[in-house]
Order: sequence, then C-alpha cells, then structure tokens
Amino acid sequence: MRATILGLARDNITDPTIESRIENATYPAIDATAYERLDGTTVYAGDAAAKITRERDAIYVTETDIIVEPGEEEYDETVVCEWIADLSAGWVGVDTSDGDWLFDTLGATKGTLIERAEIDVDGFAEYLSDYPTSDAWNVTQSRRLDPDGDAEESVIAYHDAAHLADTSGSRDTTMLGFEYNWNEGYTRGVVSESGYVALFDGGDRPGTYAAFINSEILPFASLPEEYQGALSDVQEGDQEVSADVDE
Repeated sequence: MRATILGLARDNITDPTIESRIENATYPAIDATAYERLDGTTVYAGDAAAKITRERDAIYVTETDIIVEPGEEEYDETVVCEWIADLSAGWVGVDTSDGDWLFDTLGATKGTLIERAEIDVDGFAEYLSDYPTSDAWNVTQSRRLDPDGDAEESVIAYHDAAHLADTSGSRDTTMLGFEYNWNEGYTRGVVSESGYVALFDGGDRPGTYAAFINSEILPFASLPEEYQGALSDVQEGDQEVSADVDE
C-alpha cells in the first residue's frame, strides 16, 4: 500500500533533484532515494523529520469555572512522514498531514509554492467508466443545502451498494473507492477531493505509484483557486506510464 496527500507546484521546477539532508540532531532532516524510471525521469522517495510548533488550548480551573483559551500555548513537536515526489511532473506527496511542512521546505528550495491539491473526483470517476473492468467500492457524496454552505447533506455507499454511475447527479463526489485494471495489472485504491490518494493494490513501487499519479490523477488535480495564477504547464498533457528500474 502507498498513500499520499498530494501537493502541486505552482511553477515549473528547473532542477527536479532532491538530495538527502541529514545531520546529527539537526531539523528538518530529509532522507532521499532516487528511483530511475524507464522513460529516463527520476522519482524520489524517503522519510523526512522536522520540529514544528503547534498550538494548544490553555486550561484554567477557578473556584467556579473551567476556562479554556484556544491556542494560547505553543509547544514544539518532532514529526516524521514518508514522502514521494516527481518534481519533473510538479508534485510531492506526504503520507500524513504532519508532513505538510515538506511542501514549504521543498517549495522554498526550488523557488516555487507547493500547495495541497484539489482533485475532481467526479471527473476521475467519469474517466474510469471507460474501462470495462472498472468498479466502485465506496462512493461518498455531499451537497449544500443552503447558499452559504452552513448545512450539508452527505451520503456514503459501500461495496455492493457503490456504483460508478452514482457519481453523476446533483451531489459532488468527495471520495471514491475504485478498482480496475491499469497498466496491465489490478489496481485498487481511493481518491479524495481533498488531495488524498491511496493505492492498496498495484502501486507499491515508487516508480509505479508515480506513473499512476502522473497519468491517472494529475489530469484531474489542480491548485486551490487562489493559487492557480501561475500553475505550471508541466501538469498538462498526457504522461507516459513507466515503472521502476530498481525496487
């Protein structure tokens, strides 16, 4: 299994290499391994650790009350994440929201902004419907019940009750569990509009997973609207599918 929260680069990255940066007791630390693909591009993956500052509520007990002051106290925490990146294609993935800091760190190093992606799940579902072997095992949908979005209706269908055809209609599909034969192999996973992509079958190797993201997910992924002004052309067009040379 491989799962990531997908981050997209706003601008073209001229130097897509990622080098390890590990020093004794120094943060952030990045452990990077390069995986060369059959098309000549390189995917990088590894672990990363950092110290981040969090906020927590300050709680006081008086003679008559319990008082909570949100975000009044700060503390440092060491966090770690697994990551994978194809900077030639303009994306980075981390396996936990504790790894969001890596978007900022790599973005600053490469001279661009990297932000969490939004994924058009309905568009991806429509694309999958062209595959004769495709099916859904989870369809999660929502719709607003008022113009301000203060009230929302959510519907979840699992397993035999889930169908790709359910993704069309008046509701927006926020999450889709899918299965189909991709790249001559069985592929099963889940994709969310919030940028989360996981493959439970068919994407264990970094190069294969990166090829899946490039060809199957990037056409439906975009930056949030406020960051779209200079979205890189690197994410447009078809991506060649290739797997790892090395494990």
